[in-house]
Amino acid sequence: MTTNSEIDRENKAANRVLDILDRWDERMRNHQTQKRQHPRRKFRAQVTIYIPESAGIAGESAEATSFNVWSRDLSQAGMCFIYRGTIKAKKIVVCLNPDSGGTLWFQAEIVRQRLVHNDFWEYGARFTGPAQL
Repeated sequence: MTTNSEIDRENKAANRVLDILDRWDERMRNHQTQKRQHPRRKFRAQVTIYIPESAGIAGESAEATSFNVWSRDLSQAGMCFIYRGTIKAKKIVVCLNPDSGGTLWFQAEIVRQRLVHNDFWEYGARFTGPAQL
C-alpha cells in the first residue's frame, strides 16, 4: 500500500521533472522550428491512462490496466505526459478530468517516448478518437 508521504514524494519528483522540461523548452524556443497543426496549451494535471488488454470496451476494470501520469501539455490532436517507467503499449485510453468539470475519454496512440530525468519518461500521444464506454 502506498502511503501519503510516498505519494507526496512522487508528486514533487514529477513536478521537478516538469519544471526542468519547461525550462528546456523555453531555452530552445528560438532555436528550433516546430511544425504543429494545433497549438499546445500547458496542462499540468494527473491523468489516468488505461491499457485495454482485450478488444472489449475501454474502461472495463476487469479488462484493463490503469495508472496515473502527469500531463505537460494538451492540444486538439494529442497530449504530452511523463511517467516513471516505460509503457510498452502503443494503444491507450486517456481519461481527462478538467477542472471545469466533466470527464473526457479519448483513444490515443503513443507516437514518441524518451527518457528525460530521474527515471521519468516523456510520452507524446496522438488522439485517435473518442473512447466508447
